[in-house]
Amino acid sequence: MSYKSRLHFSLMSASIAVLIAASLSIGCAGNSTTTNPPLPVPAINGNFSITATSLGTSGLNFFGGAVQTDSSGHVTGTVHVNGSFFLCFGIQLDLPLAGAIDSTGKLNATITSSNGQTITLNGQVSPNGSFLSGGTYTGSGTGCASGDHGTISGFQVQPFTGAYSGAFSPAPATTVNFAITLAQSTTADSHGRFAFAPATAAITGGTACGLASATLDTALSEASGNTMALALLGSDGTTSVTFVGITTDGTTKAVAGQFNINSGPCIGQAGLAVLSHP
Repeated sequence: MSYKSRLHFSLMSASIAVLIAASLSIGCAGNSTTTNPPLPVPAINGNFSITATSLGTSGLNFFGGAVQTDSSGHVTGTVHVNGSFFLCFGIQLDLPLAGAIDSTGKLNATITSSNGQTITLNGQVSPNGSFLSGGTYTGSGTGCASGDHGTISGFQVQPFTGAYSGAFSPAPATTVNFAITLAQSTTADSHGRFAFAPATAAITGGTACGLASATLDTALSEASGNTMALALLGSDGTTSVTFVGITTDGTTKAVAGQFNINSGPCIGQAGLAVLSHP
């Protein structure tokens, strides 16, 4: 399995509905009114994250990726899963999502895996498309997701853009301070993932591990749903580091996860961290 596949495993702008008020005109010939246009359908667009909480034994699963809704309420997207369903769904990383939102904001959609398993989602989309609430899911097919069911909630994820900083301890008595300014694309690639622009991390306390600084590997760094995945090459040209973390709300101001040192003098060392920006 390739390094990129392992990284992927770990790993809207909102459409604002505008109400147009009907006008009432009074003329010398009498009163006349205009007809109210139909209310617009709530829409979910951009990078969206859905948390599925099993009422059985599957625990927490996170679906996230690029989703879009057309003017008729048809929803399509490509999402990815983190959690036990990943093992259920086989080797397919890009999972198609398809469904519809009706005029009252009710979502009905299906996520389909490569081995024929499906997760059916139902929930209420907020008028501005920022939240999914009061939802349920059911699993079907021949694999381990079949028969599972539970609740869902979701939110539109703002870009992971800003001056992030944090610290981790790869070994006792060692603290590595990390800071990087990220700029995430607001347009997804063909896999439903959002790339980052080139960036260099400022690091203190990491010289012994070959980390006087580090550059972002943009081919392997991405955002999908509530998950941020960063791959970095240390200033020694040998050390490689990954950070995978999740944000618990749509603001992306705090991302909790783990640094792993995958090569170099400190290979195998790791540490938890929260990267945050103002």
